[in-house]
Parts: sequence; C-alpha cells; structure tokens
Amino acid sequence: MKRDESAGMDRIIEIALESGTIVLQSGGETYRTEETMTSVAVSLGASSASAFVTPTVAMLTCVDGSGESHTRLQRVSDRTINLGRIARVNELSRRLSGRGRKSDLAQVESLLKRIRHAPHHRPAGVVFATALASLFFSLMFRGSFREAALAFGIGAAMRLVLFLIEPLALPSFVVSLIGGFVISFLSSAAVFSSLVASSGNVSIAVLMSLVPGLAIVTAIRDIIAGDLVAGSARLMEAFVTAAALSLGAAFGLMLFPAETSYVSALTFLYSPVPAFAFAFLATAAFAYFFHISRYDILWTSLFGAAGWLVYLIISRDLSSPTMAYMVGALVVGILSEFFAVAFRKPATVYIVPGIIPLVPGGGMYETMFLAVLGRADAAAAVAFNTLSAAAAIAVGIALASSCARLASRARVSWKARPR
Repeated sequence: MKRDESAGMDRIIEIALESGTIVLQSGGETYRTEETMTSVAVSLGASSASAFVTPTVAMLTCVDGSGESHTRLQRVSDRTINLGRIARVNELSRRLSGRGRKSDLAQVESLLKRIRHAPHHRPAGVVFATALASLFFSLMFRGSFREAALAFGIGAAMRLVLFLIEPLALPSFVVSLIGGFVISFLSSAAVFSSLVASSGNVSIAVLMSLVPGLAIVTAIRDIIAGDLVAGSARLMEAFVTAAALSLGAAFGLMLFPAETSYVSALTFLYSPVPAFAFAFLATAAFAYFFHISRYDILWTSLFGAAGWLVYLIISRDLSSPTMAYMVGALVVGILSEFFAVAFRKPATVYIVPGIIPLVPGGGMYETMFLAVLGRADAAAAVAFNTLSAAAAIAVGIALASSCARLASRARVSWKARPR
C-alpha cells in the first residue's frame, strides 16, 4: 500500500514538474513557475508542496498522506518564447485547482503532452510577421516608404537566416550576434548601393524584432515577487543579449564605409491616428510570433498602441522622455494586469508584446554606431538616455505589478472578512 502511494506521488511530481518546465522554457517568470508546480501538485493529491526554481533548474518537494517527502529536480536548458503555452498551462492549473476533486492523472498527462507538442507557427508565417513588424516600426520612426520597404525585406531575410541556423543549436549569444550582424550588414549594403541615404531607420526598425523585451519583463516581475536571484540572472541574460546584438551590428558596420554625416534616426511620428495604427500593427506582428491566441492578439495590440500614444503625448507636451517611458509602460502594465484578471490569463501574455514599441532598441543601435564612428561623447550620451529609458520602463511595469498585487490581496481580504 505504501509502495503504491509512493509511486502515485512520484507520478504527481512528474506531472507538476512538467507543467512548471513548460512555463519556464516558454519564457514564464520564476514565481509563476513555482506557483504552477505547487498548485498542480496539491490539486492532484499532494498534502503539501514546495518549489524552488531558477532560470535553469526546477525543483519540487511534495508530502504524501503519510507525511513522507518526495523530491525531484529537473534541469532546464532549452528556452524559447511561447506565451501561448504559458496561457494554456495557466488555464489547466486553474481548472485543476477549481475542481475540488482529484483529477485523472493519465488525462492530465495527456493534456500536458498536447500543450508541449502543440504545433508552432510555420516558418513562412513567422518570417512574414517579422517583416511586417519591421515595416511598421520603420513608419513609426518616421521612415520613408522606401526605408519601410527595405526594413520589410531585411526583416524577412534576418528571420530566414535565423531559421536556417536553428538546426545547429547555437548558444543564444551567438544567435543574437548573427542576427545583429545580418541587420547591420544588409542595412549598410543598402546605403552603399545608394538605396537609402542612411541605415539608421532601417536598422533600428528591424532590430526591434530581436530586443530582449521578454527577459526584461520577467526579470522585473521576478524581482518584485522577491525572487532576487532569478531576477538578477534574467537581467544579466537581457544584458548579454543586448551586448551580442550590438557586437554583431558593429561587425556589420565595419564592412562598409561609415556614414560620417550620420544624423540620429530616433525620431517618431507624432500624428495620433497613424502612430496608434502603426503601433497596433507592429505589436500584433510581435504577438503572432510569440504564439499568442488570436483573441489575445487584439487586446495586447490595443494595450501596446495605447502605451505608445501616451508616451508620444507626454514626451511632446512635457518634453520629458524618461517620464513618458515610465507612464507609457505603466499604462501597458495596468491594462494588462486588469484584463489578465478579467480573462483569467497571465499578465505576461499582454505585457511582453505591449511594451515592445517602448523598448529602446534604437538607442542601443545608435550607441554602437556612434562608437564605431569614434564619436565617444555622443555615444556616451545616447547610452545614458537608453539606460534611463530602460529604467523608466522597468519602474512603470513594477508600479503596475505592485498595484495589481495590492488589489489582489485587498480582494482576498474582503472576501475573507466575517459577515
């Protein structure tokens, strides 16, 4: 009898670990992974459960009915961005915890297997979505129709190259380096061929497809939740990715004569209706290759466009870009947190694509470009502004997340009060 109970508990741990591993490998926050694992384990019959997760390791301890502890550790190496998987595992966890009775373990295993092996978007669709995102970002940054068309083509070429090297299983640093190189090389080649006068708008528009927005968001949310080790590790991951993109861009720039008369391409289209429309469409393209459901793409695109419009209004009227970044991110965060509760979805599904228009990918590119030109003072100034923008976005998301947690605790306290 005890052996059967032990075998059953081991099976529960396997299922709970699998659910957490899917969330972690798909880009979910550390605290969300831990909550998912413990919730699934308790819902399936564990007396209690405790989880510890880092970006590369998931560990779960469960206590069975006889008081015996069972522990399992799972190494996590492969990580990607699949917000749709996170949403589906979150939905499964909610369903299990709301049943009030033990679920069939075989059925839960089958559901997790279906989530794990759900088909990805076809490469052609992802290439096209990347190209569209690049086109709309070019127009958002006041690019000409020629620059937008070039951004469309280079964005498609960059994503195609990344698909072609995918079987090599290269480290993420090398992949980012190659992506940055392809963007910079093709943009500089376009300038060398006199197709455009400057590579700035095109490079920045395409580079937005590779900026580490997810790592930044999850790091901030982990730190807010108290997971300082995991949050710091994710911030370092974002920094390494940004460094790889910059380094790759620098290599590409060095292969062609530098544009000594380079003028900053960090200019924005301020007309409200076109700006909102382009931000909406660019966010929708991002949401697509993050594997978000079609219904959720609509909402996250609205949030991203709203945050971008708020940023433009504040930066123009108050002449305070840092404040504009913070308030824009706050708007995206609050809308995402509110609708995440209403739709019973993880807020990450809406926040990650929603902040993409705000992420200062252009500042990162221009810092490296000016450094290659030897304009150290200008590069330092742009770098400072870029870091200030990133910090402001982090503060905005942190404020939204903190407000959501306070509201959640207040709601729980209200329901628990004596009547």
